[in-house]
Amino acid sequence: MDGDTISRQAAIDALNGEIEITGRTNAEAVKGYVRLVKDRLERLPSAQPEQRYTEEELRVFQHGISLSLLSKRSAQHWQYDENTATEIKFLERLYEKVGADMRGKQNDSISD
Repeated sequence: MDGDTISRQAAIDALNGEIEITGRTNAEAVKGYVRLVKDRLERLPSAQPEQRYTEEELRVFQHGISLSLLSKRSAQHWQYDENTATEIKFLERLYEKVGADMRGKQNDSISD
């Protein structure tokens, strides 16, 4: 198992209506049931989002954001503009999101 987690309800929903236990209680019927349950669970989508970017790509992205922030902050220093102030706030939030993704990626590699 690769550590994927699923909700209990998702597992139940995947099996609901697919499995009907009849009066048979022999070993082959049980094995077939177990195989069917395993197959349905393996086909459920992962509950954990996949990493879309590599750590290097995130680092480059974050660097580009920081350069853009530097430029906009410099412009604000000389002449205040409301639109630029809004862009700075957006870029600051984006920079933090990328940083959080990078920390999450580093935590994933530590736990592997």
